[in-house]
Amino acid sequence: MGWDLVALVYVSYLAAVALAWREFARARWPLLVATAVAWAPRVVAALSDGSGTSLSPALHVALPALVLLIGYWLSGLFFVRPDVRTERRLQAIDDAVLVRSGVLAWFRRAPRGVTEYFELSYLLVYLMIPAGAAMLALGGHPDRIAGYWTIVLLAEFASYGMLPWIQTRPPRAIEAASAGTSPSRLMRRLNLGVASRASIQANTVPSGHAAGAVAAALAVGSTMPIAGAGLMVLAISIAAASVLGRYHYLVDAVLGVAVAIAAWLVV
Repeated sequence: MGWDLVALVYVSYLAAVALAWREFARARWPLLVATAVAWAPRVVAALSDGSGTSLSPALHVALPALVLLIGYWLSGLFFVRPDVRTERRLQAIDDAVLVRSGVLAWFRRAPRGVTEYFELSYLLVYLMIPAGAAMLALGGHPDRIAGYWTIVLLAEFASYGMLPWIQTRPPRAIEAASAGTSPSRLMRRLNLGVASRASIQANTVPSGHAAGAVAAALAVGSTMPIAGAGLMVLAISIAAASVLGRYHYLVDAVLGVAVAIAAWLVV
């Protein structure tokens, strides 16, 4: 199983869902185009008896990252309306675990260095994912890059693929303004800016941030243990930041970590 096969199955699955359910009609043409693009290399390879050109190391790092980004945006086409009942259940768990324990209150009162660290960690996920592949290439393990992307894309797409069935808004969008850290802080402003301009404006259950970060750390750690340990520290910080900053619910992050471990074990 390669990362291209994971992407192919993902877009084919989304296309089938879009065609089968009328409420997802707006996703049909984009998914049909994406599916055709995903199938094209395999059709060409079959017609040419499997011959083809191999990707350069740079493309091995960059192309799957682009596919991951496109896959994320495609999932956003399936967001129709929030499931308020599910949102309330997710919030109830957060209230029971994070509010009553005082964790969220502590985070809001924490020194600026603490809040900025977690906000920066959350922002760094966008660099961490391709950086993991680059570390394998620069560390003398280019043969491991394909497996790396297989693990990461499997974890991420398993998370994004749930959006047609679990439709919720991020907690920051429905909670009081005081739920997060101060918008005046630099890293918070950057994260909110990225979220407002580049995100799909919907919550993924499991969390793609947690799933992708932990999957990347596990995939690198299988070959480069020290580097993987460092990435795992960052991955745990990203998962925590997703909840503390109210970008995700606690359940999202926990499920994201579980999906990442499952993807790593499967691959």
